[in-house]
Amino acid sequence: MASKDLNKKVKNMLVPLGRKADTPEGSRKILDEFNSKVKRAGGIQQIIHKLKLLFDYFRHPGTSRVKKAFAGAALLYFIIPSDVLPDFIPVMGYVDDAAAVAIVWKLLSGELERFEERVQPVVDVEPDRN
Repeated sequence: MASKDLNKKVKNMLVPLGRKADTPEGSRKILDEFNSKVKRAGGIQQIIHKLKLLFDYFRHPGTSRVKKAFAGAALLYFIIPSDVLPDFIPVMGYVDDAAAVAIVWKLLSGELERFEERVQPVVDVEPDRN
């Protein structure tokens, strides 16, 4: 499948997923299934950081409803196994997921970069016992 065709098909799926992410059911699906999907997706580490940031952005109470729907669309696309390239296809199954994340990332990049700077994860450090 050519890159342009893949991007077009992914974009077409993101629109209804954005509407679904804006519902209580869609939001619950994201919150309930995101972490387990990240664990199963092992081989796509290059986009895991972006997915986690999108997840935090989606959950943040200061994120507008519209931007939350964009982030939620990418997260739902990642979570559902039957998308343009089904996730059970080794390696290739996550190419379209990466494209979905890239599309949404491009739309929200400035906002996500500012969000990442503002909301740095807190790292628990055990005190040195020596």
